[in-house]
Amino acid sequence: MISNYFKLAWRVLGRRKFFTFISLFTISFTLGILMVILSFMQSELGSNAPLSNKDELIHLPYIELRKTHFDTIPEIDTLITNGTTKYDTTYQYKSRGTSTSSSTFNKNIIVDYLSDIPFTKQVTVYSDNNLFDFFINGVKLTMQLMFADENYFKIFDHKIIAGRAFESSDITNANQVMVISSLSAEKYFGRTENILGEEIKIDEKTYEIIGVYQHSGKIISFVSPDAILPHTILDESDSDPFYFGGFRAIYQKDANIEINQLKKEIVNASANIPLDHPANDFGFNEVKLVPRTYNEMFAQGIYYDRDPTKSHRIIKWTVLLLLLFFIALPTINLINLNTSRILERSSEIGVRKSFGATDTNIVTQFIAENIIQTFIGGIIGLCLAILMISFLNNIGYMANAKLIINFKFFLYSFIVTLFFGIVSGAIPAYRMSKLPIVNALKENKL
Repeated sequence: MISNYFKLAWRVLGRRKFFTFISLFTISFTLGILMVILSFMQSELGSNAPLSNKDELIHLPYIELRKTHFDTIPEIDTLITNGTTKYDTTYQYKSRGTSTSSSTFNKNIIVDYLSDIPFTKQVTVYSDNNLFDFFINGVKLTMQLMFADENYFKIFDHKIIAGRAFESSDITNANQVMVISSLSAEKYFGRTENILGEEIKIDEKTYEIIGVYQHSGKIISFVSPDAILPHTILDESDSDPFYFGGFRAIYQKDANIEINQLKKEIVNASANIPLDHPANDFGFNEVKLVPRTYNEMFAQGIYYDRDPTKSHRIIKWTVLLLLLFFIALPTINLINLNTSRILERSSEIGVRKSFGATDTNIVTQFIAENIIQTFIGGIIGLCLAILMISFLNNIGYMANAKLIINFKFFLYSFIVTLFFGIVSGAIPAYRMSKLPIVNALKENKL
């Protein structure tokens, strides 16, 4: 019986080529776009190398100094006692505003006051988005450099494909060395092999390449820089003498605590930062730190709110609603198409019912047609997604981002699409199955 359903379904799909084409296009296009969106989300937010520890990370982007201004406001009450006037004066101490100054950190603030935080497994200090020009074979090129310490390669598990990562001695001795990405090596040297010991001259200084790591293709700059150098070689002569500079911090939590507990510990650590330093010439009386998870940091880059949890919540629900809308819209379209297709076959349904076909037989037949249709559309959608992802990766339109095909997400997307495909066929089929035989034979209406 089941095989007969599918044989009949296959013949019917071939008979109504226009409806079949429209339905297949709707299914495959929806699934293809959905796969590209999920591929981007998996690439940027998935827990895969070098972000295998993503859900354990806290990002501390800046330090904020505050000063609350107060006014003393007198209130005078007048009392007359036995013809004598008396004045009773009280004072209210009210805030009239706050001055703030915020920036990335002076490196020493992180090292001296924010490194020894409870429940922290690792902490790295880094400076990213540093663009430098240099020359190779007489050709001027630009490279995005990152300055970090040896802990960077412990928190982010980049695959070292040649040489080594930093050692503590490289940081302590301010060695003029660098670890370069495979993309940069290919781009600037034309190869990834046999480049250890090669030298690059930047700002009249020569740096030796000691390692090559696999390019991961992330939009976030501190995850996929062109090259990484010891932070101790960075010239900070132009930075603030104490509070502000060009550095940020990333913490990896201990396995025994929740991520929000580490957030609280970082906020509490703001009390360690002294406010009586001569560099505090504006008299700031409060230090505020705003730690955020990796997902919150990513969300703030799309929709900024001072509260990172609010940014993350808004982006999460926005994406979810858009995905549901994106799936529901073609589903409604499929229901209309299937309604028209089934309406044209009302006489066929009437004949089948007159020969003893039950409502269940009728509904099952149309569901079988939709399953075959959705399966074919799913295969086309997968091929379309592979082509679009390959195209986006090759043209470099998304900067360093490198989209990946995740077949687990394809399976999830296919199941969702199959569900809506079945629903879009079952609803009009059920309504048609309830049509009396006489009406089905004489009229083409639901």
